[in-house]
Amino acid sequence: MTRPTVSQADAWRPDALRELADDLDEAARRLSGLVDRVVAHTAESRDYWTGTAADAARLHAQQIAADAGAVARGLIAASVAASDGAGQIASARFDVLSQVEQAEREGFTVAEDGRVGVGDEPGPLLVLLAGGAEGVAEDLLESRAAELSARIGGALERLGSADADAAADLAGAFGQDRGAPPPAATVTAGASPVQSPDLADAWPGMSQDRIAGQIAAMTPEQRDHLVTAFPRQVGNTDGVPWAMRVAANRLNIASAIVTETGADENSRRRIEFYRGLLGEIDDPVGRHGRIQRQIVAFDPGRASLIELNGDLASARAVAVLVPGVNTTIEGSAANTSTARRFVSGTAGDVAVITYLGGPFPQVRDPAAVLLNAADPGYAMDMAPRLVAFSEDVERTVPPGVPVTVIGHSYGGSIVGTAEVFGLTSDRTLFLAAAGAGVGVDDAGDWHNRNPDVLRFSMTAPGDFIHAVQGIPVGPHGADPDEMPGVTRLRTGRYDDGRPVFGWEAHSGMLNRPSDAWRAILAVIAGETQTLQRLGSGK
Repeated sequence: MTRPTVSQADAWRPDALRELADDLDEAARRLSGLVDRVVAHTAESRDYWTGTAADAARLHAQQIAADAGAVARGLIAASVAASDGAGQIASARFDVLSQVEQAEREGFTVAEDGRVGVGDEPGPLLVLLAGGAEGVAEDLLESRAAELSARIGGALERLGSADADAAADLAGAFGQDRGAPPPAATVTAGASPVQSPDLADAWPGMSQDRIAGQIAAMTPEQRDHLVTAFPRQVGNTDGVPWAMRVAANRLNIASAIVTETGADENSRRRIEFYRGLLGEIDDPVGRHGRIQRQIVAFDPGRASLIELNGDLASARAVAVLVPGVNTTIEGSAANTSTARRFVSGTAGDVAVITYLGGPFPQVRDPAAVLLNAADPGYAMDMAPRLVAFSEDVERTVPPGVPVTVIGHSYGGSIVGTAEVFGLTSDRTLFLAAAGAGVGVDDAGDWHNRNPDVLRFSMTAPGDFIHAVQGIPVGPHGADPDEMPGVTRLRTGRYDDGRPVFGWEAHSGMLNRPSDAWRAILAVIAGETQTLQRLGSGK
């Protein structure tokens, strides 16, 4: 990293990177559109062009389309990197120039390397404030100059780091998905060699352990080929190592951006959100500066988005957060922010996975929330997928690290229903839950694969969800707050002293500093003293 000078910082134009981002995005769309037309034309020609040459031409067109798709994804990744870099450089540059302006306004001189010098002799006012001692006033000026030097020097360092990070991200994006090796044979567990297309196609009918065993037997080159050749399958299959899933989903997200037309507001909103998934974020653990997001599943066609927030290598506890009504992929930023607050609030001792395993009920009329959210079909559809994912979490999380599955609102019904089907968790938390699960009348209906699972529940007084919890023949089962064997936690007070109470507490307990927030964290981390203090909420 080369630290820029003050003049270089002043001359830089971050907007040029934004313009580059727009050009790269446009190039990706134009390339994709042109190739799509060629492929469509060769397919349509089957009616009047047959034979060996025609078949060869169509095969060649398909290969060109695959290569062009890889280039388009790389262009999109580069566009995101350029846009992200522009924002980081602009922020760091503004900091440098603001600090320089402040120093010069105070009468100091600023050298090209950021060192600040004392310009004039101390003025009468400073001498007066120094008790009339000119020497003391000069010492004050030198001290202030040193302070400003440190600030400007630090700002220049951050600008240089932002520049280097943007350059590395652009270089990586242009190299991404390029130069993939030709299809290589893979060896399945207990089977003869097969080609990777056959292997990926067989995954839906295989156990996660067999899938994991297949991939463990591959060479690094074969695994890389699977990622680039079959990103949709790799990125969304339980049993595939998460590092491969994250890499594959970067390709899936880039493809989704290319596919969007941007012709209407909804499409533009999706593009913006998808670009955010490819962009860097501040490390919520607080150790590594800017990092890439860890998307463990991404399939807009199935309304699926799963993201790991935090570092599994260092986390001492893991949570899986299942949200509620009105959750969508492009509207899920609030859930991600919730997860990151738990991660940053523990300096990385906790990692949190946000789980969108399919469509959630969508309720546009607030007055109809309870009526429309009564549909148990969404919970029945998503629960088996959550069960499968919990098995994958158990395989992936380091031994001895407890996993808590949290169901918030409608998500509580999803989690409770998953318990019926064999969810795996060390702790289960029903948070303002719609119910204990579809068809759950008592704890005997749950069949967690962990016989020692601990269960907790928490609902704020006055929460509107009370209207559907445990109602006779209700669609979401019994009220988990009232179930034997479930520890009920008090919501307590917000940190401003007000009680965690009413409709706003339905989400407020998750998102605002409070006893309730700390109780949730205590369940995840297994903090016994906090749980004892906030327990017995009946």
